[in-house]
Amino acid sequence: MDLFFYGTLMDLDVLSRVTGRPFTAAQLLPATLSGWRRVRALGEPYPIVLPEPGGMVRGVVVRDLTDADVAKLSHYEGSKYDLVPADAEIGGRPHPVRFYRPGPAFKTDPEPWEFDAWVKNEKTAFLKRVSDRGFA
Repeated sequence: MDLFFYGTLMDLDVLSRVTGRPFTAAQLLPATLSGWRRVRALGEPYPIVLPEPGGMVRGVVVRDLTDADVAKLSHYEGSKYDLVPADAEIGGRPHPVRFYRPGPAFKTDPEPWEFDAWVKNEKTAFLKRVSDRGFA
């Protein structure tokens, strides 16, 4: 299964820790998802996406994930997300994927969420949080 990631799972260390297997940068294909915008979840170090006509979210597509990978990722994301189909663009061409769409339980933070800033300022603490949740 091919999944689109728009937040912390774009990071190789987080993705590898959650799935329990290594990934390389070459396996994360730059992609975009149209019709959405990325915002920070209120009080959290990660983003969510919200529908927005004309919006676009940059992320990555990881191809050929196994059923075991998806089960671990779904456990990590939890019941507040639904795994839904979409078309992401890879290299300007549509590609069918699934992504974790947040449910209505989330509130948004006015502070933006940017991947590079997250890596610099929040990744280390986030990886500890992931480990504390039982993802080695």
